[in-house]
Amino acid sequence: MQVDRRAHAHGDRSHRRRRPRHVVRTPCCRAGGSQVLRLGRRRTRAGRHRDRRGVRRLLLSLPGLTHVLVHFGINDLGLPGMSGEPPVTSDALIEGFKTLAQRVHQADLKILVATIGPFAGAVYPGISTPEGLAARREVNDWIRTTDTFDAVFDVARAVENPEAPDHIHPDLDSGDGMHPNDKGAQAMANAVNLETLAL
Repeated sequence: MQVDRRAHAHGDRSHRRRRPRHVVRTPCCRAGGSQVLRLGRRRTRAGRHRDRRGVRRLLLSLPGLTHVLVHFGINDLGLPGMSGEPPVTSDALIEGFKTLAQRVHQADLKILVATIGPFAGAVYPGISTPEGLAARREVNDWIRTTDTFDAVFDVARAVENPEAPDHIHPDLDSGDGMHPNDKGAQAMANAVNLETLAL
């Protein structure tokens, strides 16, 4: 299972490519557009969020499931700025990741988590903020060093510009400063150590 949020519709559309599903040849569930702190919830007409059995319903119900690959966080940090709200704090996002990992482990599954990719200079108003970028660095430092997950794939390092790590590498950018092109998608796939998917 792959659960990710980042740009699965970007890249070379003539080849109908998506983010690297070939990494996992098992049932794949995408939760595009989701946020760690709102995973499994739906906005009602009144603007509130109603729980829909969260992770258990969305991720953990597929038969034969053994691993969950998670790539969340960028929406939590970027989307609030589009409506003039502050991004979530790194502490809140870390707690969200811990809760997600706990639920996955309670289902006797392994969880592999990606670092949050760069988005400095994104063309969408309000996405790239100093607060959001600082929180991204803090959360990524935690992801790289915690023992909360069974494995980590460092997407951020795979696609960042070494000279400006908050930015996606120009050669891997789809053009909006946030989403990868096909080369970027391949770099993300290469960040996954397939040995961590062994049964």
